[in-house]
Amino acid sequence: MDEIVKKINEFTRLSKERELTEEEKKEREKYRRIYIDKFKESLKGHLDNIKIVKVDDEGNPVDDDGNVIPTEA
Repeated sequence: MDEIVKKINEFTRLSKERELTEEEKKEREKYRRIYIDKFKESLKGHLDNIKIVKVDDEGNPVDDDGNVIPTEA
């Protein structure tokens, strides 16, 4: 991921100095797309591992009916 960011930053720096060639623009877009795809993949992985737990006023996990779920030791 660091290499991808470095390449994107390099193209950004170049674009501030001069107009990018069509080939450079295409390559920049390729790296941007790779970065976005990897970011989405990482975010999806994090979201897939989230578990929602309902708790009562004391912080004890409860089921849908409000019964306290015993915690495993």
